[in-house]
Amino acid sequence: MPEAGPLVAMIGGGQADRTGREHLFRRLHEAGIRVVAFDRSAPAAWQRPYLVGHKWVPGMTAATLTAAVAAHPEPVNGVICWEDRHFAAAAAVADRLRLPGYGRTAATASRDRAVTRTLVEASGCAVPRSALAVDLGEAEEAAQALGYPVVLKPRLKTTGFPARLAEDHGRLITGFAATAGAASASASLGSRRGVLVEQRLDGQEIVAICLTSGGVTQLVSIVRTMVDFTPSAADLGHLVDAADPLLDDQTIRHAANVSLRALGVQDGASQVSMRLTPAGPCVMAVNAGLHDLVTRLVYLATGADLATAETMIACGAPIAVAPQRHHRVAAVTYLSAPAPGKVSRLELGAQLSDQVGRAAWLERLVLDVAPGSAVDPSPDGHTARIGLAVVTGRNRRECHERLDRLRRALKVTVVAADGSAPPAMSVSGSR
Repeated sequence: MPEAGPLVAMIGGGQADRTGREHLFRRLHEAGIRVVAFDRSAPAAWQRPYLVGHKWVPGMTAATLTAAVAAHPEPVNGVICWEDRHFAAAAAVADRLRLPGYGRTAATASRDRAVTRTLVEASGCAVPRSALAVDLGEAEEAAQALGYPVVLKPRLKTTGFPARLAEDHGRLITGFAATAGAASASASLGSRRGVLVEQRLDGQEIVAICLTSGGVTQLVSIVRTMVDFTPSAADLGHLVDAADPLLDDQTIRHAANVSLRALGVQDGASQVSMRLTPAGPCVMAVNAGLHDLVTRLVYLATGADLATAETMIACGAPIAVAPQRHHRVAAVTYLSAPAPGKVSRLELGAQLSDQVGRAAWLERLVLDVAPGSAVDPSPDGHTARIGLAVVTGRNRRECHERLDRLRRALKVTVVAADGSAPPAMSVSGSR
Protein backbone atom coordinates (compact mmCIF):
# COMPACT_ATOMS: atom_id res chain seq x y z
CA MET A 1 0.00 0.00 0.00
CA PRO A 2 1.31 3.49 -0.83
CA GLU A 3 2.53 5.83 1.88
CA ALA A 4 -0.34 7.26 3.94
CA GLY A 5 -1.85 10.27 2.26
CA PRO A 6 -4.50 12.82 3.21
CA LEU A 7 -7.01 12.31 6.01
CA VAL A 8 -10.63 12.85 4.98
CA ALA A 9 -13.89 12.97 6.90
CA MET A 10 -16.58 10.81 5.33
CA ILE A 11 -20.07 11.98 6.26
CA GLY A 12 -22.61 9.13 6.50
CA GLY A 13 -22.55 5.82 4.71
CA GLY A 14 -22.20 3.52 7.72
CA GLN A 15 -24.78 1.01 6.50
CA ALA A 16 -24.27 1.37 2.75
CA ASP A 17 -24.76 -1.59 0.45
CA ARG A 18 -21.51 -3.44 -0.06
CA THR A 19 -22.30 -4.36 -3.66
CA GLY A 20 -22.39 -0.78 -4.86
CA ARG A 21 -20.04 0.93 -2.43
CA GLU A 22 -17.03 -1.25 -1.64
CA HIS A 23 -15.15 -0.42 -4.82
CA LEU A 24 -15.16 3.28 -3.81
CA PHE A 25 -13.58 2.46 -0.46
CA ARG A 26 -11.07 0.19 -2.19
CA ARG A 27 -9.99 2.92 -4.60
CA LEU A 28 -9.28 5.35 -1.74
CA HIS A 29 -7.50 2.68 0.29
CA GLU A 30 -5.24 1.77 -2.62
CA ALA A 31 -4.46 5.47 -3.16
CA GLY A 32 -3.31 5.76 0.46
CA ILE A 33 -6.15 8.08 1.45
CA ARG A 34 -7.15 7.69 5.09
CA VAL A 35 -10.86 7.83 5.87
CA VAL A 36 -12.53 8.53 9.21
CA ALA A 37 -16.32 8.09 9.24
CA PHE A 38 -18.77 10.43 10.97
CA ASP A 39 -22.20 8.84 11.19
CA ARG A 40 -25.12 8.03 13.47
CA SER A 41 -24.60 4.31 12.81
CA ALA A 42 -21.58 2.12 13.32
CA PRO A 43 -19.73 1.16 10.16
CA ALA A 44 -20.63 -2.16 8.61
CA ALA A 45 -18.16 -4.98 9.22
CA TRP A 46 -16.94 -4.93 5.61
CA GLN A 47 -16.14 -1.19 5.85
CA ARG A 48 -13.87 -1.38 8.90
CA PRO A 49 -10.68 -2.43 7.06
CA TYR A 50 -10.99 0.71 4.92
CA LEU A 51 -11.39 3.14 7.84
CA VAL A 52 -8.87 4.62 10.26
CA GLY A 53 -11.59 5.70 12.67
CA HIS A 54 -15.27 6.30 13.35
CA LYS A 55 -17.08 9.01 15.29
CA TRP A 56 -20.68 8.62 16.38
CA VAL A 57 -22.74 11.75 15.57
CA PRO A 58 -26.38 11.18 16.58
CA GLY A 59 -27.90 14.36 15.13
CA MET A 60 -26.12 14.44 11.75
CA THR A 61 -26.85 18.15 11.41
CA ALA A 62 -24.41 20.62 9.90
CA ALA A 63 -23.68 22.01 13.37
CA THR A 64 -23.10 18.67 15.12
CA LEU A 65 -21.05 17.31 12.24
CA THR A 66 -18.90 20.43 12.06
CA ALA A 67 -18.21 20.22 15.79
CA ALA A 68 -17.33 16.53 15.56
CA VAL A 69 -15.01 16.95 12.57
CA ALA A 70 -13.34 20.03 14.09
CA ALA A 71 -12.72 18.12 17.32
CA HIS A 72 -10.91 15.25 15.61
CA PRO A 73 -7.38 14.92 17.06
CA GLU A 74 -5.77 15.21 13.62
CA PRO A 75 -7.13 17.97 11.38
CA VAL A 76 -8.80 16.56 8.27
CA ASN A 77 -7.69 17.62 4.82
CA GLY A 78 -11.10 17.29 3.22
CA VAL A 79 -14.75 16.29 3.58
CA ILE A 80 -16.45 13.70 1.36
CA CYS A 81 -19.96 12.28 1.23
CA TRP A 82 -21.52 9.50 -0.83
CA GLU A 83 -25.03 9.78 0.66
CA ASP A 84 -27.63 12.04 -0.98
CA ARG A 85 -29.43 12.68 2.31
CA HIS A 86 -26.28 14.00 4.00
CA PHE A 87 -24.70 15.79 1.05
CA ALA A 88 -25.92 19.28 1.91
CA ALA A 89 -24.77 18.88 5.52
CA ALA A 90 -21.37 17.66 4.33
CA ALA A 91 -21.07 20.68 2.03
CA ALA A 92 -21.90 22.93 4.99
CA VAL A 93 -19.19 21.26 7.09
CA ALA A 94 -16.61 21.96 4.39
CA ASP A 95 -17.81 25.58 4.14
CA ARG A 96 -17.58 26.12 7.90
CA LEU A 97 -14.13 24.55 8.16
CA ARG A 98 -12.97 26.53 5.11
CA LEU A 99 -12.16 23.41 3.15
CA PRO A 100 -12.86 22.89 -0.55
CA GLY A 101 -16.42 21.72 -1.05
CA TYR A 102 -19.43 21.60 -3.31
CA GLY A 103 -20.99 24.59 -1.58
CA ARG A 104 -24.03 24.24 0.65
CA THR A 105 -26.17 26.48 -1.55
CA ALA A 106 -25.32 24.42 -4.63
CA ALA A 107 -25.86 21.12 -2.79
CA THR A 108 -29.27 22.24 -1.53
CA ALA A 109 -30.31 23.55 -4.95
CA SER A 110 -29.35 20.29 -6.65
CA ARG A 111 -31.81 18.36 -4.47
CA ASP A 112 -34.69 20.64 -5.43
CA ARG A 113 -35.82 20.03 -9.00
CA ALA A 114 -37.83 23.25 -9.15
CA VAL A 115 -34.92 25.41 -7.98
CA THR A 116 -32.51 23.64 -10.32
CA ARG A 117 -34.81 24.23 -13.30
CA THR A 118 -35.20 27.92 -12.45
CA LEU A 119 -31.45 28.51 -12.10
CA VAL A 120 -30.48 26.51 -15.18
CA GLU A 121 -33.13 28.11 -17.37
CA ALA A 122 -32.08 31.58 -16.21
CA SER A 123 -28.52 30.74 -17.30
CA GLY A 124 -29.71 30.23 -20.87
CA CYS A 125 -29.78 26.41 -21.02
CA ALA A 126 -32.80 24.55 -22.32
CA VAL A 127 -34.91 22.72 -19.72
CA PRO A 128 -38.18 20.79 -20.13
CA ARG A 129 -41.38 22.79 -19.86
CA SER A 130 -42.84 22.05 -16.45
CA ALA A 131 -45.03 23.34 -13.64
CA LEU A 132 -44.98 22.80 -9.89
CA ALA A 133 -48.27 21.41 -8.55
CA VAL A 134 -49.20 21.20 -4.88
CA ASP A 135 -52.59 19.57 -5.47
CA LEU A 136 -54.37 17.52 -8.10
CA GLY A 137 -56.17 20.53 -9.53
CA GLU A 138 -52.90 22.29 -10.29
CA ALA A 139 -51.50 19.07 -11.76
CA GLU A 140 -54.52 18.75 -14.06
CA GLU A 141 -54.11 22.34 -15.22
CA ALA A 142 -50.41 21.77 -15.88
CA ALA A 143 -51.03 18.54 -17.82
CA GLN A 144 -53.69 20.23 -19.93
CA ALA A 145 -51.32 23.09 -20.75
CA LEU A 146 -48.35 20.83 -21.49
CA GLY A 147 -50.31 18.09 -23.25
CA TYR A 148 -50.24 14.37 -22.48
CA PRO A 149 -48.16 12.38 -21.82
CA VAL A 150 -46.52 14.12 -18.87
CA VAL A 151 -43.88 12.96 -16.40
CA LEU A 152 -44.46 13.32 -12.65
CA LYS A 153 -41.56 13.76 -10.22
CA PRO A 154 -41.37 14.75 -6.54
CA ARG A 155 -39.99 18.27 -6.17
CA LEU A 156 -37.26 16.98 -3.88
CA LYS A 157 -35.23 14.06 -5.17
CA THR A 158 -36.30 10.87 -3.42
CA THR A 159 -34.09 7.80 -3.39
CA GLY A 160 -35.86 4.74 -4.73
CA PHE A 161 -38.88 6.60 -6.15
CA PRO A 162 -38.81 6.75 -9.96
CA ALA A 163 -40.52 9.29 -12.14
CA ARG A 164 -43.99 8.28 -13.32
CA LEU A 165 -45.44 8.63 -16.78
CA ALA A 166 -49.06 9.80 -17.02
CA GLU A 167 -50.40 9.12 -20.49
CA ASP A 168 -53.93 10.28 -19.74
CA HIS A 169 -56.08 11.85 -17.04
CA GLY A 170 -56.72 8.58 -15.22
CA ARG A 171 -53.04 7.85 -14.84
CA LEU A 172 -52.44 11.45 -13.83
CA ILE A 173 -54.80 10.96 -10.87
CA THR A 174 -53.15 7.76 -9.63
CA GLY A 175 -49.64 8.93 -10.46
CA PHE A 176 -50.09 12.26 -8.73
CA ALA A 177 -51.34 10.60 -5.54
CA ALA A 178 -48.29 8.32 -5.35
CA THR A 179 -45.83 11.05 -6.29
CA ALA A 180 -47.36 13.57 -3.88
CA GLY A 181 -47.01 11.00 -1.09
CA ALA A 182 -43.33 10.58 -1.87
CA ALA A 183 -42.94 14.36 -2.09
CA SER A 184 -44.46 14.84 1.38
CA ALA A 185 -42.26 12.13 2.88
CA SER A 186 -39.13 13.72 1.43
CA ALA A 187 -39.94 17.36 2.27
CA SER A 188 -37.05 17.78 4.68
CA LEU A 189 -36.08 21.20 3.36
CA GLY A 190 -38.72 23.27 5.10
CA SER A 191 -41.97 23.58 3.16
CA ARG A 192 -40.60 22.66 -0.27
CA ARG A 193 -43.30 20.20 -1.23
CA GLY A 194 -45.05 19.59 -4.48
CA VAL A 195 -44.90 17.57 -7.66
CA LEU A 196 -43.16 18.63 -10.83
CA VAL A 197 -45.41 18.04 -13.85
CA GLU A 198 -43.09 17.89 -16.84
CA GLN A 199 -43.41 17.53 -20.59
CA ARG A 200 -42.26 14.19 -21.95
CA LEU A 201 -39.27 14.60 -24.23
CA ASP A 202 -37.97 12.15 -26.80
CA GLY A 203 -34.30 11.47 -27.40
CA GLN A 204 -31.36 9.69 -25.81
CA GLU A 205 -31.00 10.36 -22.09
CA ILE A 206 -27.41 10.84 -20.94
CA VAL A 207 -25.55 11.82 -17.82
CA ALA A 208 -22.50 14.05 -18.15
CA ILE A 209 -20.06 13.13 -15.37
CA CYS A 210 -18.12 16.23 -14.39
CA LEU A 211 -15.39 17.22 -11.95
CA THR A 212 -15.15 20.82 -10.76
CA SER A 213 -12.26 22.54 -8.98
CA GLY A 214 -12.34 26.21 -8.07
CA GLY A 215 -15.49 26.64 -10.15
CA VAL A 216 -13.82 25.29 -13.32
CA THR A 217 -15.48 22.16 -14.70
CA GLN A 218 -14.11 19.25 -16.74
CA LEU A 219 -16.33 16.69 -18.50
CA VAL A 220 -14.82 13.27 -17.79
CA SER A 221 -17.37 10.71 -18.97
CA ILE A 222 -20.73 10.19 -20.67
CA VAL A 223 -23.26 7.70 -19.34
CA ARG A 224 -26.10 6.61 -21.61
CA THR A 225 -29.26 5.82 -19.65
CA MET A 226 -31.93 3.38 -20.72
CA VAL A 227 -35.36 4.45 -19.46
CA ASP A 228 -38.57 2.43 -19.28
CA PHE A 229 -41.36 4.68 -20.57
CA THR A 230 -44.11 2.56 -19.08
CA PRO A 231 -46.02 4.25 -16.22
CA SER A 232 -43.11 3.57 -13.84
CA ALA A 233 -40.67 5.52 -16.07
CA ALA A 234 -37.81 3.85 -14.22
CA ASP A 235 -34.16 3.68 -15.20
CA LEU A 236 -33.46 0.25 -16.65
CA GLY A 237 -29.72 0.51 -16.97
CA HIS A 238 -26.67 2.57 -17.83
CA LEU A 239 -23.85 2.22 -20.34
CA VAL A 240 -20.40 3.83 -20.52
CA ASP A 241 -18.36 3.73 -23.73
CA ALA A 242 -14.73 4.85 -23.45
CA ALA A 243 -14.91 5.99 -27.08
CA ASP A 244 -18.33 7.64 -26.92
CA PRO A 245 -18.42 10.34 -29.62
CA LEU A 246 -20.60 12.48 -27.34
CA LEU A 247 -17.46 13.25 -25.31
CA ASP A 248 -16.48 15.62 -28.12
CA ASP A 249 -19.91 17.27 -28.41
CA GLN A 250 -19.39 20.93 -27.56
CA THR A 251 -23.10 21.55 -26.93
CA ILE A 252 -23.07 18.92 -24.17
CA ARG A 253 -19.92 20.39 -22.63
CA HIS A 254 -21.43 23.86 -22.74
CA ALA A 255 -24.72 22.76 -21.15
CA ALA A 256 -22.88 20.96 -18.33
CA ASN A 257 -20.56 23.87 -17.61
CA VAL A 258 -23.29 26.49 -17.66
CA SER A 259 -25.62 24.40 -15.48
CA LEU A 260 -22.98 23.87 -12.79
CA ARG A 261 -22.04 27.55 -12.81
CA ALA A 262 -25.72 28.43 -12.47
CA LEU A 263 -25.95 26.38 -9.27
CA GLY A 264 -22.69 27.80 -7.95
CA VAL A 265 -20.78 24.51 -7.75
CA GLN A 266 -17.26 25.10 -6.44
CA ASP A 267 -15.42 21.82 -5.88
CA GLY A 268 -16.52 18.22 -6.37
CA ALA A 269 -18.20 15.76 -8.70
CA SER A 270 -21.55 16.23 -10.45
CA GLN A 271 -23.88 14.34 -12.74
CA VAL A 272 -25.74 16.53 -15.21
CA SER A 273 -28.69 14.64 -16.71
CA MET A 274 -29.73 15.68 -20.21
CA ARG A 275 -32.09 14.59 -22.96
CA LEU A 276 -30.62 14.91 -26.45
CA THR A 277 -33.49 16.42 -28.42
CA PRO A 278 -33.47 17.49 -32.09
CA ALA A 279 -33.07 21.08 -30.84
CA GLY A 280 -30.03 20.19 -28.73
CA PRO A 281 -29.32 19.08 -25.15
CA CYS A 282 -32.10 19.73 -22.64
CA VAL A 283 -30.94 19.73 -19.00
CA MET A 284 -33.16 17.51 -16.86
CA ALA A 285 -31.37 17.56 -13.50
CA VAL A 286 -28.11 18.16 -11.68
CA ASN A 287 -27.08 15.56 -9.11
CA ALA A 288 -24.34 16.33 -6.63
CA GLY A 289 -21.68 13.69 -6.03
CA LEU A 290 -21.09 10.31 -7.62
CA HIS A 291 -23.42 7.35 -8.10
CA ASP A 292 -21.94 4.08 -6.85
CA LEU A 293 -22.51 1.91 -9.91
CA VAL A 294 -21.97 4.66 -12.46
CA THR A 295 -18.56 5.30 -10.92
CA ARG A 296 -17.81 1.60 -11.27
CA LEU A 297 -18.88 1.57 -14.93
CA VAL A 298 -16.58 4.49 -15.70
CA TYR A 299 -13.70 2.64 -14.06
CA LEU A 300 -14.41 -0.59 -15.93
CA ALA A 301 -14.74 1.16 -19.29
CA THR A 302 -11.91 3.68 -19.04
CA GLY A 303 -9.83 2.95 -15.94
CA ALA A 304 -10.58 6.45 -14.61
CA ASP A 305 -10.65 6.52 -10.79
CA LEU A 306 -13.35 9.09 -10.09
CA ALA A 307 -13.59 8.30 -6.37
CA THR A 308 -9.95 9.24 -5.79
CA ALA A 309 -10.15 12.24 -8.12
CA GLU A 310 -13.20 13.62 -6.28
CA THR A 311 -11.56 13.04 -2.89
CA MET A 312 -8.34 14.78 -3.89
CA ILE A 313 -10.36 17.77 -5.12
CA ALA A 314 -11.96 17.87 -1.65
CA CYS A 315 -8.42 18.08 -0.25
CA GLY A 316 -7.54 21.07 -2.42
CA ALA A 317 -5.77 19.28 -5.29
CA PRO A 318 -6.49 20.18 -8.93
CA ILE A 319 -8.53 17.89 -11.15
CA ALA A 320 -6.45 14.83 -11.96
CA VAL A 321 -7.96 12.00 -13.97
CA ALA A 322 -5.47 9.46 -15.29
CA PRO A 323 -5.42 8.89 -19.07
CA GLN A 324 -7.66 6.05 -20.18
CA ARG A 325 -6.08 2.69 -19.46
CA HIS A 326 -9.03 0.76 -20.89
CA HIS A 327 -10.89 1.27 -24.14
CA ARG A 328 -14.06 -0.75 -23.76
CA VAL A 329 -17.73 -0.56 -22.86
CA ALA A 330 -19.35 -1.35 -19.51
CA ALA A 331 -23.07 -1.59 -18.76
CA VAL A 332 -25.41 -2.33 -15.88
CA THR A 333 -28.94 -3.63 -16.28
CA TYR A 334 -31.47 -3.66 -13.47
CA LEU A 335 -33.41 -6.93 -13.54
CA SER A 336 -37.16 -6.79 -12.97
CA ALA A 337 -39.71 -9.42 -11.99
CA PRO A 338 -41.90 -10.63 -14.88
CA ALA A 339 -45.15 -10.52 -12.85
CA PRO A 340 -46.49 -9.64 -9.37
CA GLY A 341 -46.65 -12.28 -6.64
CA LYS A 342 -44.14 -14.38 -4.72
CA VAL A 343 -41.01 -15.88 -6.20
CA SER A 344 -41.25 -19.66 -6.09
CA ARG A 345 -38.18 -20.52 -8.14
CA LEU A 346 -35.04 -18.94 -9.58
CA GLU A 347 -33.12 -20.76 -12.28
CA LEU A 348 -29.83 -19.95 -13.94
CA GLY A 349 -29.29 -21.63 -17.26
CA ALA A 350 -26.41 -24.10 -17.32
CA GLN A 351 -24.34 -21.86 -19.55
CA LEU A 352 -24.87 -18.84 -17.27
CA SER A 353 -24.14 -20.83 -14.12
CA ASP A 354 -20.83 -21.84 -15.64
CA GLN A 355 -19.97 -18.19 -16.38
CA VAL A 356 -20.72 -16.67 -12.95
CA GLY A 357 -17.47 -16.02 -11.13
CA ARG A 358 -15.37 -17.18 -14.08
CA ALA A 359 -16.09 -15.03 -17.12
CA ALA A 360 -14.11 -11.78 -17.14
CA TRP A 361 -16.91 -10.00 -19.00
CA LEU A 362 -19.48 -10.72 -16.24
CA GLU A 363 -18.30 -8.28 -13.57
CA ARG A 364 -21.17 -9.09 -11.25
CA LEU A 365 -24.59 -10.70 -11.06
CA VAL A 366 -26.51 -9.77 -7.92
CA LEU A 367 -29.91 -11.27 -7.07
CA ASP A 368 -31.83 -9.52 -4.30
CA VAL A 369 -34.66 -12.05 -4.06
CA ALA A 370 -35.02 -15.69 -3.08
CA PRO A 371 -37.91 -18.16 -3.13
CA GLY A 372 -40.66 -16.62 -1.01
CA SER A 373 -39.78 -12.99 -1.79
CA ALA A 374 -42.68 -10.73 -2.77
CA VAL A 375 -42.30 -8.89 -6.07
CA ASP A 376 -44.49 -6.34 -7.80
CA PRO A 377 -43.41 -4.79 -11.12
CA SER A 378 -46.61 -2.73 -11.44
CA PRO A 379 -46.37 1.09 -11.39
CA ASP A 380 -47.64 1.13 -7.80
CA GLY A 381 -45.27 -1.59 -6.65
CA HIS A 382 -42.00 -0.96 -4.82
CA THR A 383 -40.43 -4.39 -5.29
CA ALA A 384 -40.02 -4.56 -9.05
CA ARG A 385 -36.26 -4.95 -9.14
CA ILE A 386 -34.91 -8.37 -8.32
CA GLY A 387 -31.23 -7.72 -8.98
CA LEU A 388 -28.67 -6.35 -11.38
CA ALA A 389 -25.92 -7.43 -13.71
CA VAL A 390 -22.77 -5.60 -14.81
CA VAL A 391 -20.98 -6.64 -17.99
CA THR A 392 -18.14 -5.39 -20.15
CA GLY A 393 -17.49 -5.71 -23.85
CA ARG A 394 -15.37 -4.48 -26.71
CA ASN A 395 -18.25 -2.39 -28.01
CA ARG A 396 -21.88 -1.54 -27.29
CA ARG A 397 -23.23 -4.32 -29.45
CA GLU A 398 -21.25 -6.94 -27.54
CA CYS A 399 -22.46 -5.51 -24.21
CA HIS A 400 -26.10 -5.64 -25.31
CA GLU A 401 -25.69 -9.20 -26.60
CA ARG A 402 -24.27 -10.28 -23.25
CA LEU A 403 -27.06 -8.56 -21.34
CA ASP A 404 -29.63 -10.27 -23.56
CA ARG A 405 -27.96 -13.62 -22.91
CA LEU A 406 -28.16 -13.04 -19.17
CA ARG A 407 -31.84 -12.11 -19.27
CA ARG A 408 -32.72 -15.14 -21.38
CA ALA A 409 -30.81 -17.50 -19.09
CA LEU A 410 -32.24 -16.21 -15.80
CA LYS A 411 -35.71 -17.70 -15.32
CA VAL A 412 -38.07 -16.63 -12.54
CA THR A 413 -41.28 -18.40 -11.52
CA VAL A 414 -43.74 -16.15 -9.67
CA VAL A 415 -46.82 -17.48 -7.85
CA ALA A 416 -49.75 -15.08 -8.10
CA ALA A 417 -51.97 -14.11 -5.17
CA ASP A 418 -54.56 -16.70 -6.25
CA GLY A 419 -51.92 -19.43 -6.04
CA SER A 420 -51.53 -19.89 -9.78
CA ALA A 421 -48.00 -20.29 -11.11
CA PRO A 422 -47.40 -19.42 -14.76
CA PRO A 423 -44.44 -20.96 -16.60
CA ALA A 424 -41.00 -19.69 -15.67
CA MET A 425 -40.30 -16.42 -17.46
CA SER A 426 -37.12 -14.59 -18.33
CA VAL A 427 -36.51 -11.42 -16.36
CA SER A 428 -36.96 -8.06 -18.00
CA GLY A 429 -34.34 -5.35 -18.13
CA SER A 430 -32.74 -2.70 -20.25
CA ARG A 431 -32.00 -2.86 -23.89
